[in-house]
Amino acid sequence: MSTPLNRIIIFVGNVEKCARFYRDVFGFTALPSDTSDWIELDTGGCRLAFHKAHGPRGPIDTPTGGAMNPHKIVFFAKDVEGTREAVIAGGAKMGDIRKFGKLVFCDGKDPEGHVFQISNRE
Repeated sequence: MSTPLNRIIIFVGNVEKCARFYRDVFGFTALPSDTSDWIELDTGGCRLAFHKAHGPRGPIDTPTGGAMNPHKIVFFAKDVEGTREAVIAGGAKMGDIRKFGKLVFCDGKDPEGHVFQISNRE
């Protein structure tokens, strides 16, 4: 059986802020939504969705990224160095470029502290 991945959902405190970050920095297209608790971006392959986080006491308005919420979204780039510079110019904070043989990558964090990576690994 082969089931394609079509969407990744990240639960966040500020849906608009996170969606705007990925839309503006990576150039994704926001899709229409009927609620402010959900914004979905078309990445050209898999959709990236931001969903308002809720806990036992109701909506969570604080950032949800961190060591207790470990996931990493990885974006492919043939030119990691050039992409890193473009992402920084878009307002992202990025770590140093790391190399292991032919593998080149670097990590960054979105406005809520979720880690993402730019990598040349296909």
